[in-house]
Amino acid sequence: MQEMTPEKKNQIIEALRNKGATRACPRCGHTSFELVGGYFNHFIQHDFSNINFGGQSIPTAVVICSNCGALSEHALGALGLLPEPIKKAPEGESK
Repeated sequence: MQEMTPEKKNQIIEALRNKGATRACPRCGHTSFELVGGYFNHFIQHDFSNINFGGQSIPTAVVICSNCGALSEHALGALGLLPEPIKKAPEGESK
């Protein structure tokens, strides 16, 4: 699996800075972080009896404290980094 591009990483880092997400680690106070080279995707579950994959989800960028390893997730939508959804043409219409 290929890691995200440096350009995409820089876009995420800049979005975090623009939102003021620049404080020290809440666990150890260290100030050096690494951005994970991919995304986490949390599927929304409506009950605990079944686990569903697919459907609504929250994609996140993940930052790791370089000292203690604490993870911090940031929703891509809140950072303005989700692609625009593809709009489907109504039934019977062509694009």
